[in-house]
Amino acid sequence: MNEIKCQLVVIGGGPGGYVCAIRAGQLGIDTVLIEQEKLGGTCLNVGCIPSKALIHVAEEFEKLTTYTQASALGLSAANPALNLQQSMIWKNGIVSRLNTGVGVLLKKAGVKQLTGRARFTDGKTVLVDARDGETRIQTDNAVIATGSEPVELPSLPF
Repeated sequence: MNEIKCQLVVIGGGPGGYVCAIRAGQLGIDTVLIEQEKLGGTCLNVGCIPSKALIHVAEEFEKLTTYTQASALGLSAANPALNLQQSMIWKNGIVSRLNTGVGVLLKKAGVKQLTGRARFTDGKTVLVDARDGETRIQTDNAVIATGSEPVELPSLPF
């Protein structure tokens, strides 16, 4: 089992966690960030960013279809087609570049990164279960930035 000592552990690599970790690193605080999956959180990986990329593809395709009628100049795009597989590859490339960018910012700030599931064993110890084994982290402080879930109200069920 690996062992690490640090001043701050940040659990969660979404926009709350990675910004916290970067700033702490910039301030010279010995920081470890733990993310279970990919850096960036829901928005970057499966929410806002991928959705906006695919909306952009749809908008560009819609523009293309407006050129199916010959213009006064004699120009037309007779049979526009959408290659959804290629659009998904393009979208995934955007997400990947942004994930990498977050990692670069963390590294530049001197933040150590671990991929795995974190759990507290006591108030100052975090155990990280990763693919390559367990890591025990002794820390002075911890930030839990694992995101949120909407609350279903009894009068307004989902």
